Amino acid sequence: MDRDNDMSEVENTLWDGMGLLDESIFPDNMEGFIYCRSHFFKSCLFRGNIQEYFKDYYGENYDNAVATDMLGREMKVSDIKVIVTNNSLKWMKKEFMELMGETPLDAYKYYEKFMKKHGEKFAIVKTAHSSKWGDLQRSSYQINGSLPTTDEAVLRSVADESIKYCNKLKLNHNAFMKHLEITGSNGYSINNVLIALDAWNENFKYTDYFKNKKKEIISRFKNERLRLGKLLQYGDNLTICGNPIALLMKVTGEKFLEEPCFEQKEDVIQCYTTRFEDGEKLAGFRSPHNSPNNIVYLENVYPDSIKRYFPNLGNNVIIINGIGTDVQFRLNGQDLDTDAIYTTNQTEVVALAKRAYADYPTIINGIKPLGVSEYNKSMESYAKMDNEIFSSQHAIGTSSNKAQLALSYYFDSGATNIELEDVFIICSVLAQVAIDGSKRKFEIEVMPELARIGKMKCMHYTPKYPRFYADVQEIKRRKSKKKYEEINEDEIGDFNCPMDILYRIIDKEVIDLRKYKELNELTYNLRTVFKYDLDKQKHRDRKQHLKIISIVEEFDKAMNALDRDAEDYHENATRELEDCLSKIKNVKIKESTMYALIAYAFYTKEKNAYEKKSKTIGDRLLVVLCEKQPKEFMNCFTKTVKTPQKYGENVDLQGFSKSTYEEGCERNVS
Repeated sequence: MDRDNDMSEVENTLWDGMGLLDESIFPDNMEGFIYCRSHFFKSCLFRGNIQEYFKDYYGENYDNAVATDMLGREMKVSDIKVIVTNNSLKWMKKEFMELMGETPLDAYKYYEKFMKKHGEKFAIVKTAHSSKWGDLQRSSYQINGSLPTTDEAVLRSVADESIKYCNKLKLNHNAFMKHLEITGSNGYSINNVLIALDAWNENFKYTDYFKNKKKEIISRFKNERLRLGKLLQYGDNLTICGNPIALLMKVTGEKFLEEPCFEQKEDVIQCYTTRFEDGEKLAGFRSPHNSPNNIVYLENVYPDSIKRYFPNLGNNVIIINGIGTDVQFRLNGQDLDTDAIYTTNQTEVVALAKRAYADYPTIINGIKPLGVSEYNKSMESYAKMDNEIFSSQHAIGTSSNKAQLALSYYFDSGATNIELEDVFIICSVLAQVAIDGSKRKFEIEVMPELARIGKMKCMHYTPKYPRFYADVQEIKRRKSKKKYEEINEDEIGDFNCPMDILYRIIDKEVIDLRKYKELNELTYNLRTVFKYDLDKQKHRDRKQHLKIISIVEEFDKAMNALDRDAEDYHENATRELEDCLSKIKNVKIKESTMYALIAYAFYTKEKNAYEKKSKTIGDRLLVVLCEKQPKEFMNCFTKTVKTPQKYGENVDLQGFSKSTYEEGCERNVS
């Protein structure tokens, strides 16, 4: 760690992994950009009026104007619909070109022939999309743990949006139902059953079953999301585009480094996104994010040339100026092939981003690559590749954990310990090295270096774990199939660090309805909604009944065996549901059997009940039945619609404003 050299030069790769696509061929059903892949090709192509720019630049000479591509070939500018750089063309790498031809042009001819043989197909694997939370987006504990403050008033404002949201879930039925849609629209989710039954019978929300599910869902949201740093802020994850006007200027032979869109300022980096207003100051965070040194402070501007030539980028793309700035180093090795930045205009977070950009210098990764990893087509090489990818992912997680501990110790001890600051800075670099570790060899091995850091005196802190960190690890241990070490209570402390302060604020400010008895509605017996009786139980098809329960039990076990932290959890869970449904697709569930199965799902202990059920089997069974025969399933419940009625306007919520209460406390009672 070199602290003697205060100034270092940085160099951005302006269009690393990105390109431009003319509006005339951009897909109608997509937004902002398309991430396009094919053989030895991948590029994030941003939509723009490429031809409009050429027409304006060349004027009367447009029809005859030509440009030279990277292979030295001339072409009419009127024919140019896609612009990419050599970073998107993987076949241009030295190790591949040597196999395909002596010169770049020879290699291209080989590649062109190969592409024609395979139908010249390109796959679109990603496009822009907005947050499922509407105008809000979730942050992370890595982000919030790096905010350079321990001021409780400031952090209370940072948590304010999340606190309001959670309280509204408790007080407003419609808000809770919207939350169910946001967090569980997948077919395997019990949320869909709750939504359907709520629409079918307005009294369903008063049943003990619904109330217990609501309590469970909100409790999980508070304890496993908000308390652990997944706070909601106005903002979104915006895909980064780099200086597209400069790229057009490069094609036309202009001095592209003199692009007129942005100013180079000492204390802020300029950007453009229609997600926020012209002139707004913003805070930005890219993953992996491990320290205040990785926070960017942004100024949003609306350059005329971008508005003219890139009018349809949409609200989920951000152009960040890479000319004369440190943005790519600041964002921990950010490139432009769909890298995204969590961006918010939340006042306190923006002020903290400004402080971080001024007080925490940008980290320069000086670790040099030794060369590319050597792989071939053998199974042994594939196994080695898989192992190195897994090792890289493990190293990224480990470096993040070390950084969070060092940050917590740093803030708890007064934010003055240089040795701890060095640790989270080094961990930031190691995370960057780990990301590229499966593709390149480096001068340093990440895991041994992390082991060395763990032995440093400053990392032997007492107590060892902040409260939030211990909870994060415990939840990972419970949900994941990976092995996580259990943390003893005597190793946990309440730290004076941003995340532990936020943890305590959430606990204090989210209302506890047990303290407000007047807000608790009457509870209906489930049998007032579910039309079950013993006669139907007696007439069920016992063989069919047992078969379906047996199949759903297999589905339940398979679902519980999945790693909920895995990236492919959604795909795996969807596949398990489809597999379960395929096993009973030829079974027509009889009415009496449907009643009996629903009763089995709802009631844990009944006379002559089956063997003890798992905690999740009831919900899984309801999901399967609702998916399998939705009409017959719904007909097992009384259908009623009652006019909602207001009351409770005068309840004192100890600090809650009257307007907040009136907004949140519309309640339905019979």
